[in-house]
Amino acid sequence: MNYAAVIAAAGLSSRMHEFKPMMVLGEDTMIEKVVGNLRRAGVGQIVVVVGYRSAVLAQHLEPLGVTVCENPDYATTKMYDSICLGLRALKPGYDAVYITPGDVPLVRPETMRAMQDQPTKIVRPICGGKLGHPVLFDAELVPELLAYSGKNGMLGAVTALNRPVIDLPVDDEGVIMDADTKEDFKALRLKSMRDRSGGELWPDISITIARGDTILTPESAQFLEMIGHMGTIQSACASVHMSYSKGWRMLNDMEKELGYPLVERSAGGASGGGTELTKEGQLLLEKYQTYRDRVRDYAEKLFSEMFSQ
Repeated sequence: MNYAAVIAAAGLSSRMHEFKPMMVLGEDTMIEKVVGNLRRAGVGQIVVVVGYRSAVLAQHLEPLGVTVCENPDYATTKMYDSICLGLRALKPGYDAVYITPGDVPLVRPETMRAMQDQPTKIVRPICGGKLGHPVLFDAELVPELLAYSGKNGMLGAVTALNRPVIDLPVDDEGVIMDADTKEDFKALRLKSMRDRSGGELWPDISITIARGDTILTPESAQFLEMIGHMGTIQSACASVHMSYSKGWRMLNDMEKELGYPLVERSAGGASGGGTELTKEGQLLLEKYQTYRDRVRDYAEKLFSEMFSQ
């Protein structure tokens, strides 16, 4: 069976007041987690529907090997309209498709694989009596989904199709946890940390680079990365849950210690201005990330050898 997925990530994030897809959970953004979980569940073709801040999100998604589909009318249309755009962007050859919002990042891959084992054409996960995401549809139902008016969204579409539905009970709170509000996001962060440990020992490896005073930490490296993605200091601060004043202070301290600028600032005007990494700043970040990843790879292998029992 070949599985595809459509992720609806075009909205304004109006209740969160931050750009949800690129808010950071652990070391990954929310959209990276959604895509990564689908990949681990065996999903090949993934379409992400973007709208608000589409250029920024498309750039962020580029390394993930997904298809990006833009909804230019995101501000005046519903999520179901984005879903239909994503379904139309899928290439033939898939047998079933997951449909999910982009703010449900902690669904376990094993939950999605359990959905694949069900015999009917529509499968929805249910946890604690609540319906969750994603919903799995047989590919033959896609034309009917596209023909539906969109009234009452996905729930209305499932009802209108009038096909057998399996509401699969799962022990996975991730299917019902989204990020509509800041309180929701705090709950997601707590669950993400708990899921990472799984109740077992695990190595918490943190790489710090210093010259006299500290220059690069996981926090400051992540901040630089988000400046590169978001294009403004303010948006980067929001995405990593940092105050604006702390962000500027961190940048100034790093630049003072290094002796060269890490960011270039452009004035406002018709284009709105912005901030981007200098060549030196981009190189520093890339070297740090490569060094960090290699150290972690070795450290995790060593941890496994020494603590496997």
